[in-house]
Amino acid sequence: MEITQHQRGGHLELELSGRMDANWSDHVGNTVETCVRGGHHQIQLNMARVDYLSSAGIRVLLKYYKQLKAAKGSLRVTQVTEGVLAVLKLSGIAEMLLFKPEPVAAVAKPVGPRQVERGGTVFEIYDQRPGATLEYAAQGQPEKFGTGALEAADCRKLRFSDEVIGVGLGAFGQGFEDCRSRFGEFLAVAGSALALPTDGSSVPDYQVTQGQLVPEVNVLYGLSAVGGFAQLLRFEASKASRAVVGMSELIESALTLSQSEAAGFVILAESAGVVGATLQKSPAFAAGASPWKFPDIRQWLSFTTERSDERNMVLIVGFAERKPAPDKAGFLRSMGPGSTIQGHFHAAVFPYRPLPKGTLELKDAVANLLATESAQTVTHLLADEREFEGVGQTDLMRGACWVGPLKSSPPNPKV
Repeated sequence: MEITQHQRGGHLELELSGRMDANWSDHVGNTVETCVRGGHHQIQLNMARVDYLSSAGIRVLLKYYKQLKAAKGSLRVTQVTEGVLAVLKLSGIAEMLLFKPEPVAAVAKPVGPRQVERGGTVFEIYDQRPGATLEYAAQGQPEKFGTGALEAADCRKLRFSDEVIGVGLGAFGQGFEDCRSRFGEFLAVAGSALALPTDGSSVPDYQVTQGQLVPEVNVLYGLSAVGGFAQLLRFEASKASRAVVGMSELIESALTLSQSEAAGFVILAESAGVVGATLQKSPAFAAGASPWKFPDIRQWLSFTTERSDERNMVLIVGFAERKPAPDKAGFLRSMGPGSTIQGHFHAAVFPYRPLPKGTLELKDAVANLLATESAQTVTHLLADEREFEGVGQTDLMRGACWVGPLKSSPPNPKV
């Protein structure tokens, strides 16, 4: 099988030559996958020189047709041979896959987003809910983790409806005693919550709003906010730069572009490497012993020792401030050396899937992800800038970043 690529206007054409059988279908699929990861969401397969199409080939065509349709793109087949056309018709998918030119209509050209290039990253700025803000609050006392003093009195059950985001240490269950062995990192956004249990299962659990059922998390400590996101920033590393966007650089740019000193964030992006830490044991078992003491810390926390989860999809939720208020300072850490921004971010890692281009509704984007993929882990993002041994920070390639300016509310509100 020979495959030749041609950029033709707004779409990428892949010209195929040979047999699309069980031996070569995965080769075609891998090529389409690479093109999609490269940002091409309008793809046409020229099959004028394909003389055989098997069920394995049909599987590949349907897989990427559905994947690109979900991303508001398209996969179409053009210039088929009689044999391939017969197979497509007999399979009942010819109408769906065959390219049909759209009639050209005179329509007004829509006003596009603002475009900015900053620090090697290209941004498209969409004003989704101008003036919207997030009411921001802290729950609990994170300093108790360091002294091993977290207990039942620190546990509060919080509901995470559509308008609420949050991060912290928590678990799903009936209360502190029920959750004692499971407390770990969690994040919540758009009526969904994900938590990584510390009971040895290492499989993220999740709850999604369904009817009257709203996700509830037993929280030992955390940050949450309720309200809306003013802007959506689509971002991609410039091809002239190092081809990745550092987490601290993204947050710095987002605060500047949104003219905010403090903001809540939801990021859905393709990763170039995730750096962070996850709890291995529930802090409810600390019994007054500090998890930070060496060498005991190795039993409590798992740190990223090398760059991981490259080319996956990450859902990141968190908060960042240039000048944290005293009641929030204990929850926030430096985004990295040289950064004046303090932040707290958790990430859920998923298998790769393409994101639709242009503007996105947050609730739809999160719902579509959870409907088709399962999270592999949930981690607290860190910047590891140790000399020689450090693995740096989380890097992203392209994605969507929702930004909501923060306004503080009194500590420990009912969410």
